Amino acid sequence: MKKLLLSFLLLLPGALRAGAADLSDDGLGPALVDLNASTRPFVLSPGADERYDRGIALMYRLEFDKAEGEFRELVALAPQDPAGYFALAALAWWRYSQNFDMQSGLAAVEKDFMVNADKTIELSKKMVSAGRDLDQAYFFMGGAYGLEGRWYAVQRSWWRSYTHGRKGRKFLKKCVELNPAVYDAFLGLGIFDYYAATLPGTIGLAAKLFVGGDRQRGIEYVRLAKEKGRFFKMEARLFLIEIYSMHEKDFRAAYAETEELKAVDPSNMLFRVGEIMTHIQAEDWKGVLAECEAFLGAWQMKQQKGLEQQLAMIYLSAGDALIALNRYEEAVTWLTTGIEKTGFPEKGWVTYCYLRRAQALDLLGRRAEALADYRTAAARDNFWDSKKYAKAGQKKAPDYREVYRQMTVD
Repeated sequence: MKKLLLSFLLLLPGALRAGAADLSDDGLGPALVDLNASTRPFVLSPGADERYDRGIALMYRLEFDKAEGEFRELVALAPQDPAGYFALAALAWWRYSQNFDMQSGLAAVEKDFMVNADKTIELSKKMVSAGRDLDQAYFFMGGAYGLEGRWYAVQRSWWRSYTHGRKGRKFLKKCVELNPAVYDAFLGLGIFDYYAATLPGTIGLAAKLFVGGDRQRGIEYVRLAKEKGRFFKMEARLFLIEIYSMHEKDFRAAYAETEELKAVDPSNMLFRVGEIMTHIQAEDWKGVLAECEAFLGAWQMKQQKGLEQQLAMIYLSAGDALIALNRYEEAVTWLTTGIEKTGFPEKGWVTYCYLRRAQALDLLGRRAEALADYRTAAARDNFWDSKKYAKAGQKKAPDYREVYRQMTVD
């Protein structure tokens, strides 16, 4: 299925359609950098930068408890600064990202996210009122509003997503206009520009809220954050992989980014997932299968804590590849393993293993077995239209063309 696991790094919404005069869009042009503005480096405080770096590295390794320890120490050392709370909000986002394929059990994560994002905004406003470190105040305020905008986009709460995203862009622009050396701020600005330019027409009625942006400028801003950012280079690279593979169809650029990503931390198996998903976007099914096999081989040698929740997705990806290659019996074997070997049976990836196994069985002419899997998939929580496809499969066995379409739909 052409939906990246990295889609947990979801879009930041764009501006209101021209003609909606009740709210200004704060300008859709580039940030107006003052050549006489401060260009002091983006640093926090003695010792804080190192903790931020350690915590972020642990977060990308999915060692969330250890990362939380680093970030909570930041709060303890500077309880009136927004940096630690912003880090905790970002951590909650990443915790959520590992379970975005589930519909329950995330209330505590959502509460933690909102509490820390709101606290970041509150403390940033106090910094602005006091006239203290305005570039950082606007960065953390804009970043927190942007994170909330992304959260509401996941919930398809488009108006809240718009209003928070709009505020986020406004304050990030203020940040770089005060200090263009805060390169991390260009990540949020770039995401806004890119998705505001590409979003309309992709989300149905919600697209009526969004218009504007600049596709190329968005990419340039995200690249600037990747090359010169202080704390969020990695996140910028993850966005570039998604942009190049899912939207631009520039697979050479996407593969280059995945190779650089893996080189940053060769032992981090999460980064290998990005390459698997890029092969899926390119419909390079032999590449998908080879990377899934390599991933599982490395997993057998040494497991990475936190990533076990996504194993069913690896088996699903291999199953999809085998169906695309007309190797249906092998697909059934891989998908069965994804169902039976998971320690997280409630995951949406498992739902899709049932659905895809049903389709593989239908393609093999084993209708009775297929119907049992369709019924199971239809009875589970909906994930990416799984109920719709399962119910359709119960009524009529899909042919290869229809199954392939479902695997490659954006």
